[in-house]
Amino acid sequence: MNKTFMSGYYQGVVEVAPASLSAAKVEELAVTMTIQHLRHAGVAITTIHDFLVDDLHADVRLVSRYINCDADQLETAQAKILAGAFAKK
Repeated sequence: MNKTFMSGYYQGVVEVAPASLSAAKVEELAVTMTIQHLRHAGVAITTIHDFLVDDLHADVRLVSRYINCDADQLETAQAKILAGAFAKK
């Protein structure tokens, strides 16, 4: 999988994220979704980590928090972020 495709996936998540999310939550959503997508595609965890941190300059703490999560944990994190976007305030 090339870096252009991987960057496009991340950027696509950022662009379609609900407008009500903060920048930090958009980044968290993009990180979790990109990790999940690339793991499904068979990309090595170290490659995903290095790509997110070195190439996209994602927050290293976010990447470290989610890099070893399984699909259920990543989906739960994504659901919580999205639920927050649509919660009445």
